[in-house]
Amino acid sequence: MTSPSGVIVVGVDGSDSSRDAARWALAQAALTGAGLRAVSSWRWPNYLTMIPPGVDLAEETGQVLDEVINGVLAENSQAAASVPVTRHVVEGPAGPALLTQSDGATLLVVGARGRAAFPGMLLGSVAEYCVRQGSCPVVVVRG
Repeated sequence: MTSPSGVIVVGVDGSDSSRDAARWALAQAALTGAGLRAVSSWRWPNYLTMIPPGVDLAEETGQVLDEVINGVLAENSQAAASVPVTRHVVEGPAGPALLTQSDGATLLVVGARGRAAFPGMLLGSVAEYCVRQGSCPVVVVRG
């Protein structure tokens, strides 16, 4: 395998929209010779003052990330063989986490609507944040 030509960052939250984004990002990485950096973020809800026993949001987020990326890679074994993939679980709000991880990237890919979106919304709040604040080109994938 040759060294990648740039890095494409994709945001993954387990939603159907983020699965579509991961599929698109993998195909684009295979087409352009880029590597793929899959990113999921987590944070404690504001209303929690104590960590409930047995809860590990970082681990749970990593499991969702692995499930989505492993599924996308299994669907497209040819691209999976040619694209180096890294996985990153980041603490913090999704928008800022994605922008930090995409600093210096060739492209940032996000789904149009994630888990927090309400019906009828054309663009999720994280996607809008990334489009407005991103330092690299941003692709918003609609299902």
